[in-house]
Amino acid sequence: MNESSPDVNKILKAVERLSNNRLYFRDDLEILVKIAQQSSKLEMLKEISFNAKFSNGLLKVIQRKDPLVEESFLVKASNEYKDSLQKVVKLLEDLLSAENDFIRNIFKEKYLELNQQCLSNLNKLCSDLSYLKLYFNDLKDLTITGNRKRT
Repeated sequence: MNESSPDVNKILKAVERLSNNRLYFRDDLEILVKIAQQSSKLEMLKEISFNAKFSNGLLKVIQRKDPLVEESFLVKASNEYKDSLQKVVKLLEDLLSAENDFIRNIFKEKYLELNQQCLSNLNKLCSDLSYLKLYFNDLKDLTITGNRKRT
């Protein structure tokens, strides 16, 4: 693990605090953070969390179905949501590629197969990863300004 990287427990505690202790899959998030740190793939994890937060936001817009929002925007948002979710899946597969079969199969069966339960789980994992994105943003804010913007 890189000495400049926060340890996994510190990251998870901060993410739990950002989520108000409402993580869906804390243990799986912990596994992903560990894998990213051990394999020096934190940048990949940041990219996963960015795409997860983006897809999570798009899903909320799509689900709201605000009558004031034009249909063409909802179609575009839906397409962007699908693309973003596919990026999350691809990046997760890449992150997990060097792991043992047991870990890869757990994540595949829980998040990456093409069925309704996996899609639901993947959306919840994206929600958790959205808080990880907020954590990464806070780290960047601390590095740039020396001040924490979020509590």
